[in-house]
Amino acid sequence: MSSVSSEESSNIVEPYALPLSKQDEWKDVTPLEQEDGQFPICPIAYTDKYKEMMDYMRAAMAAGEVSERAYRLTSDVLKKNPGHYTVWVYRKKLIEELHLDIEDELAWLESIAEMYPKNYQSWHHREVIVCMLLDPQILADMPQDQRVCHSVIRRELSFLANVIDEDSKNFHAWSYRQWLVRRYGIWEQEKVFINTMIDQDVRNNSAWNQRYFVLVQGDTSGNASIDDGVLQAEIDYAVEVIKRAPNNESPWSYIVGMLLRHAPEKLYKELLSRIQQLSNDASYGQAAKSSPFYWSALVDIYESRAAKEDSDAREKTLDLARSACTALATDHDPTRMKYWEYRQTTLV
Repeated sequence: MSSVSSEESSNIVEPYALPLSKQDEWKDVTPLEQEDGQFPICPIAYTDKYKEMMDYMRAAMAAGEVSERAYRLTSDVLKKNPGHYTVWVYRKKLIEELHLDIEDELAWLESIAEMYPKNYQSWHHREVIVCMLLDPQILADMPQDQRVCHSVIRRELSFLANVIDEDSKNFHAWSYRQWLVRRYGIWEQEKVFINTMIDQDVRNNSAWNQRYFVLVQGDTSGNASIDDGVLQAEIDYAVEVIKRAPNNESPWSYIVGMLLRHAPEKLYKELLSRIQQLSNDASYGQAAKSSPFYWSALVDIYESRAAKEDSDAREKTLDLARSACTALATDHDPTRMKYWEYRQTTLV
């Protein structure tokens, strides 16, 4: 077995380090330069290396080339510019027509996600690739606990868990997770995951948003029907979480928003008494009553109630809402004093 000295190895130039114009593999291609016109308004200062890669990329796309060298070139281009959606589309075409290994593509995408965790195009490409790998009909007759054991689903959930662990509010990861849950019908598993996420961090508003998504099973039109028992359980759950962190906006917004949309009568009949009990509790009362979100919830509850009352009762309920606005403007949320003063004028 031959060996190479350190001095000799330092003089070896790897093929990928050579300019494309110096590589035998690309000698048959005439690079196609970008056409910006004679007097470009805002020319972009590309590096020489990126400009050369794109000139060859442009030539390959123009010729409709389907080859492994073109596929490798898309990797180099997208590592430099992951927002180049045209190259992503071309890459998909190459994967399909060359019948390339989808698992290898997913592994490569993980490396892209590490470099660019919030790039729209790479997340969309991952959706496309997973669609190529797994048809939902294959899982149609499986119970949900078996679906999550499928190798593709298991891999995607593991990948997402790592990304979200790195940044628990990565919008792109959560959006992709919603797509995965909806496409493959793994709602029950997601409930367990969300409970764990909120338990770890009650302030993770992304997890609260995902909780609502799972509750209505992706139907955000406002027409989704939610069982009365489920609604009651969500009230109980939100109040318990509020006890842990009364000054955390997420559970307040979650439960008030959900009831406003799906069961406004429960705001007054159920939620009001629960948060008033909370405000009078020796352990939580002071923290709850000093939270701007407690008073903001009162404004929403009283306003919603007044809309369904006759004129006499309506005015008394609106006075309660106005008083809550005053408390917010003067004591509990003076930073947004002007907003609460304005909100008070809308309570008519």
